[in-house]
Amino acid sequence: MMHKCVSVVVAGLILGAVAVSAARADTLDSIRKTYGGITTVEARFEQKIALSALKRTREAKGEFYYKRGRGFLWKYTAPKEKIFLYDGTAIWQEEEDRPVVIRQKVDKAKMEGNLVMDLVEDVGRIDQLFIVKAEEREGDMDVIELLPKKEGTMQSARIWVDSQFIIKKLEVTEITGNVNTIEFSSIKINKPLADSLFVFKPGSRTVEEQ
Repeated sequence: MMHKCVSVVVAGLILGAVAVSAARADTLDSIRKTYGGITTVEARFEQKIALSALKRTREAKGEFYYKRGRGFLWKYTAPKEKIFLYDGTAIWQEEEDRPVVIRQKVDKAKMEGNLVMDLVEDVGRIDQLFIVKAEEREGDMDVIELLPKKEGTMQSARIWVDSQFIIKKLEVTEITGNVNTIEFSSIKINKPLADSLFVFKPGSRTVEEQ
């Protein structure tokens, strides 16, 4: 499902990244301002996770929803149906072929810097959580490579942003060598989303607390 991501940052890379050019600083600031004004996001996504140890790639797709103050939902539709929901207090995980639903209480502070887990809010504070290592132009998008400021399981991240400073693609490399890539399409910003999307209802399934 989702891989928790943070980092071990090499001191030499940090020192080399501190001298951020004005162009990079402007791009980062524009991304931060854009996401600071976002209240809701709805999008389709395609995900590829390259597993280093197994030397194979897992692919999935689905829908992503976010509402400020309510939470976020990754709703997988293929290769099978899954739900990965954060309701502001806990993370719920459900898979179509499993009778048990997992509920994990979350310390919000421990999620900081996890671009995949909390896409919009972390991106809105991107300059506080990450250091820019490099920036380049790829087609009609800017590509920014980031190093996290806090140690954890993430080694680095790359984000692709369009001319409106909206993230279209995200790539997270973990210290294990696994690479999690997510591409977004059909993105809708600040459109009405029902609060009920972010309330998990387990029904008759058993809830396992973690």
